[in-house]
Amino acid sequence: MDEHSLIKPDETSASLSLPYLYILTSVNIVDCAFDRSIHTLESEGHRLIAFAQSGGKLHLEGHSIYAEKGACFLLAPGAKAQVEGSEPCDHRGAVYVIAFDAYRVGEREPAQEIGLTLPYETRIDVTAMARLVDLLEQAAEGAANHQSCKQVDQFKQQIRLQELLVLLMEHVAASRSSSDAKLAVQESIAYMVEHYREEITVEQLSKMSGVARWQYSALFQTLTGKKPLDYLTELRLNRAKELLLLTNDPLREIARQAGFKDEYYFARRFRHAMGLTPKQYAKTRGVSHPTIKQDGSPFSRIVVVGYVLGDLLSLGIRPVGADMTVIGRKVVYRNELKNISDIGLLGELGKVKALCPDLILYSSFRQDRMEELSKIAPTVSIDRLQPTYDRLMQVAELFGKEEQARQWIEHYERKAGEMWRHLALYTKERETAAIFVLVDGDLYVMGMRGIALTLYHPMAFEPADKVRQLIEAGILFQAIALEQMSEYHADRLFLLVGESERSRTEAARITKSAYWQSLDSSRVYVTEAKWNFDDPITRDRLLPALPRIFRLP
Repeated sequence: MDEHSLIKPDETSASLSLPYLYILTSVNIVDCAFDRSIHTLESEGHRLIAFAQSGGKLHLEGHSIYAEKGACFLLAPGAKAQVEGSEPCDHRGAVYVIAFDAYRVGEREPAQEIGLTLPYETRIDVTAMARLVDLLEQAAEGAANHQSCKQVDQFKQQIRLQELLVLLMEHVAASRSSSDAKLAVQESIAYMVEHYREEITVEQLSKMSGVARWQYSALFQTLTGKKPLDYLTELRLNRAKELLLLTNDPLREIARQAGFKDEYYFARRFRHAMGLTPKQYAKTRGVSHPTIKQDGSPFSRIVVVGYVLGDLLSLGIRPVGADMTVIGRKVVYRNELKNISDIGLLGELGKVKALCPDLILYSSFRQDRMEELSKIAPTVSIDRLQPTYDRLMQVAELFGKEEQARQWIEHYERKAGEMWRHLALYTKERETAAIFVLVDGDLYVMGMRGIALTLYHPMAFEPADKVRQLIEAGILFQAIALEQMSEYHADRLFLLVGESERSRTEAARITKSAYWQSLDSSRVYVTEAKWNFDDPITRDRLLPALPRIFRLP
């Protein structure tokens, strides 16, 4: 890495008329394209990362972004990042790292934002390659001549940096139409629906979507009819209402599970929204749902949207409709889905309405779709990210089948114990494992999700160190490249392959790779991706299949 530090201009530069000054501090040229090594970037100041001469990857906290030639990224101060090349390159310097500070005019300390409508940690594809490379090389050349403290040279550097920023802004504006911005906001809404328990700010959502802060709130309100924080509060209150009706948990626990840190603030917001206290609302349970706890389902026409189809079937409850666009083609029990109508991905409203349901179970991520479905029939939200036992019990409580669910859990735990005691004859104590899954040709490493809930068992395997880091960070799965598999090395490796042609082709490439070929063949296992679900039916059938997967006699 070649670094050329620049001297910060003196205060006479503040005569510029821009609301912000952009001061170049260094230009680093990263040569990782030659050996595909990973280089950690300094986290001081704003950074512009430009893959100007080859493709590669930008590794951020929790995920990686693939970059084609011409891809640029803006990183905020303090953001941790690494760059990695992915193809040989004849040019010196595959990746340019332009570090700079943004100053509000009249202030002496650098600002944490740049005052421009450029998204952070989002790929910006620049098609004007000649212009991009020219500006980058000029910046690097100017940085190399940093001994010059002339004011004219400092102004030239500021102009080059501003031209780079303008170039990015032009490409962002050209690529992001109004519909693109709406889609980005919709994706952030989906994120909010899944992560409402966490601390979420509008600024965080705005940066995530890549939409300017002022524009984000306006688009959000157009799409939902509510301001972002009001929508977040409504999500939390809806979850709290479900818990108040379905559990007898203490108020502080319900507040915590719904995303409120303070039970008193929760109670105040609840009363303001509902007109009665949480305890008063809980007492309506017997009035609002007089049959929900009785033996035998009070519902005869149930529609399922999302992940809980297997949970429902395991309790002997057969819905009239389910969104089988994905699940229906991939689960182990697909042959048992006959006469269940396919309502389409996320539940197409017309198809759902035609089935005349008296209850809808919703375990997907789009809150707007749940609200639309609730206009057709009573709709109950089931958190698809819950562990199997918790999710199963929540479904069972709706139909008065708690005892059946408890019996399944006890029976399964007993069978799992017997299975792992048998397999212990062929494994060493506390071996580590890593699980990889190919879905439509894309490679993922699993955290505590799907088949991992079976394999990462107290009597079986421990997750590899890097897998453990994913689990501790709450990451359920993460997309990786073949070259990254070795980072998750463990005593045992599992590769689950989907049925698509792309997945089969990629599986052949993986198993022929130098890393896979270097492993002990008795400690690597290839099996079907249908096992990567954690519903009771799949987990029941996986146990007797494990000896075959392990190739035991």
